Amino acid sequence: MTKVGIAAALHALAPTRRLTPSHHPVTQIIQGLSEVLDRYDVVLIDQYGVLHNGTVPYIGAVDCFNRMIQAGKQFVLLSNTAHRSCGLPIKLGPMGFSTDFQGVTGGEVCHDYLLERRDAHARCSLMTSDLDGKVTKRASNPESIFHGLDVEIVGLDKAQFLMVEGTQQVCYSDHVADVLPTDYRHTGEVNDAMKEFLRGGLERKLPLLCPNPDVLAVMANDRFVHMGGGIAKLYEEMGGEVVYFGKPMKEHFEVCLRLANVTDKSKVVHIGDSLHHDIQGAKDTGVDSIFIAGGVHAKELAVNAWGTEEELRVKPDLLQTLLNKTHLDPTYTMSRYTW
Repeated sequence: MTKVGIAAALHALAPTRRLTPSHHPVTQIIQGLSEVLDRYDVVLIDQYGVLHNGTVPYIGAVDCFNRMIQAGKQFVLLSNTAHRSCGLPIKLGPMGFSTDFQGVTGGEVCHDYLLERRDAHARCSLMTSDLDGKVTKRASNPESIFHGLDVEIVGLDKAQFLMVEGTQQVCYSDHVADVLPTDYRHTGEVNDAMKEFLRGGLERKLPLLCPNPDVLAVMANDRFVHMGGGIAKLYEEMGGEVVYFGKPMKEHFEVCLRLANVTDKSKVVHIGDSLHHDIQGAKDTGVDSIFIAGGVHAKELAVNAWGTEEELRVKPDLLQTLLNKTHLDPTYTMSRYTW
């Protein structure tokens, strides 16, 4: 594939700006990926909040994604979804994105973890978003963490571990009476079923597996939903043991680096919209990062990824305030993922 070399022209048209905070390192505001892409050989990229909002792609995202591939860059899609990696092209293809990529998900790494520990992780009490009453039949779904695994969904008295795969129901079996609804995804409120789930696990000193550490996610109509990472954090605060899979865990990033046969981290950049997961993970791994301001932090930064040019503009003062608060230093910042 041929490289697309228009970085210099675009740079001249839209010069980068630098923040000059009193105590915080500099982040560089760029208008498009092409300004800096030639500096890297490998790109790691998030999906939710960067490529799409769960339903439709962001403006310019499909074009930018496909141009990245045409430019000959090697890249790995790095997602905190609880689904396995084979679900990524199934999700992105119909939106118009090329499916010519490798992918690593929290669900994939969690699946491998369970596969290596079959005996000690054969019985699970589960929180999930699957509302079709077929929790225990997931072993036949290739996208599921449980695919090919003989993991039984059981009550707390028989469980060897807890898993928070989703946030809409607590499951102790596939029977209707053992499937208890929650509204945590939409409200962030911990109901009685969730309290029993967490307290029961704590009393029995059960580890909780969290394949998606995200606390919030931005969805269609800029609506935020509460994710499993918030529940895992609560369990941890209660004194429970949590095993996280996905960003910001350094191990998750290193799986991507191995897939891409990386020998020089200075030639790697990660693109993501969460300071706490994407930018933190990139920092811990020792690779550069591009922060997408119009994703999960859009409200804090007053950036509208679907708005006018002014609404889309990154406001340096708001950006610096947020960076000072989080003590994180993205190498670059752009309003949305665009060429």
